[in-house]
Parts: sequence; structure tokens; C-alpha cells
Amino acid sequence: MDIREERKEGFLILSLEGRLDTNNSKIFEEKIFKLIDQGETRFVIDLSQVDYVSSAGLRGFLLASKRLSPGRGRIVFCSLQEPVKEVFDIVGFFSIFSISQSQDEALKLLL
Repeated sequence: MDIREERKEGFLILSLEGRLDTNNSKIFEEKIFKLIDQGETRFVIDLSQVDYVSSAGLRGFLLASKRLSPGRGRIVFCSLQEPVKEVFDIVGFFSIFSISQSQDEALKLLL
């Protein structure tokens, strides 16, 4: 899995590529925890290039969100492929996280 980092309109966009599973979820966790510890508080996580997220990947998203809580920041997901969207729906992430169709829409949610 690759993670590309980009700053846009003052917010940090993490674009993930590949599968987010048991083998590489720690890579994501270490990356976002380091960024949070450095003071980053608002993230867009672009999943347009992710076709699979396992329970380990979902756990990483929840842990990152908890590290930002309460009131310390926010994560918005965008551009979910259909298989990932189905997993998010099954586990109830649509009621926990903000999820948008595009990066631009996600950035507006962070304002």
C-alpha cells in the first residue's frame, strides 16, 4: 500500500493506494499517528485507489479518530469505491464519519 500526502487549502490529504489489510494497516496507523502527534488535526482520506479494506484497516481508521477526539480534529473520507463503500455501510461508518464523493467536497466539510 502506498500513501501519498498532499496539503490543499490548509488541510492534509492522505491518498491511499492498494489494499488496506492486516499486512499493511500498521503502515497507515504509524503514518497518521505521527502526523497527529506533529499537530495535524484535519484530514481528508482519499480512498479512490483502494479496492479492499479489512477489519484491521477499519480499526486503524477508528484509532486515528479516537486519537483526534474529543474536539481535537476531524477525518473526512472521500471517493470510496463500491466494495469499500459496502464495507463502510455494513460496519456503520456512515453514521460515525463524514464521507463525501470527492476531495473538493471533503475539503468543504472540514471548513
